Formats: sequence, structure tokens, C-alpha cells
Amino acid sequence: MASRPPAKGADPKVEAPFDGDDELEESIEVAGVPLIVWAARLALFLLIQGLIVLGSFAYYGFGTDPHAFGPAFRLDPVHASVNLVWGLAGSVIGFFMPRLSIAFVLAFAVFYTLFAGFGTFTADHFGMTLDTIDNVVNWILALSGWALCIYALWQAGLHAVPPQDSQES
Repeated sequence: MASRPPAKGADPKVEAPFDGDDELEESIEVAGVPLIVWAARLALFLLIQGLIVLGSFAYYGFGTDPHAFGPAFRLDPVHASVNLVWGLAGSVIGFFMPRLSIAFVLAFAVFYTLFAGFGTFTADHFGMTLDTIDNVVNWILALSGWALCIYALWQAGLHAVPPQDSQES
């Protein structure tokens, strides 16, 4: 039998039985960390990818054809730098400043929406050459970011405390 937290002023050691009439809105959390924070922490993969690709260019030379690298690492140096910056920012925010996770993922979604949008109409922009797979991945990142932000903002609205009316007579 499920239980709910005790009512205000009730003995916290005695739990009231859950009668099923109340609708529970629970957020998705892993080990007490909200989903949006985990999304910001996933930017660590972009950081690692950027470091590997830029390290490869430093080793083999910046004139190397990006298609000589393995799948998921076929980025030009500018694109790898963009991923490195977003990965570093997301890792710092996700692990050390989680309260900024919603703002980070929202900015990430806006940036990658523009990035994917430009890539949809031209294969070469801002010094980056994007193929179809890069563009699809950018759209997936953008749409995932939007979905996570909408969910996080919805959850924040559910858990917000309404302001108290201060009526003094």
C-alpha cells in the first residue's frame, strides 16, 4: 500500500494511507537529481568529443580531412571547438552549479536550433562544413533540449509555491 507524507502538524512517524484519489505529479529524478541537471551533465560527451577531435587535429595537422576520422569524430576544427565550449559550459553547470541547468539547456536548445536551421539550408556556414548526419544530430539535440526545458519548466510550475495575499485590515 502506497503512502503519502503526513499532513501539516501531524505526527511525521505515522503515515496516512494513500487512497488513490489524489493525483500525484512526480518529476523524473535519478538519485534525487532532476532530469534537467542530468541533461546538462550529458554535455560532458560534447566536451570529450571536442577534446578528442581537436587533439587529433593538433597531432595530425589542421589540414587533415575530417572524414579521415572515425564516426562521430568527423567534425571540422570550428565545429569541434563549438562542441568543446558547450561541453565545458554544460559540465561546469551540471556538476557544480545545477541551479542554472534550466537556463543552460534553454540556451543550448536555442543555439542548436539556429545551428541546425542554418545547416538545413546550406552545408557551409560560419566556417563549418556540415553534412546530413551532422544536421540530423543537431536537430535531435535542439528538439531534445526544447523538450527537456518544457518539461523542467512545467515541473517548476507544479512545485511553485503560490504567493501569499497580504491583506491587512
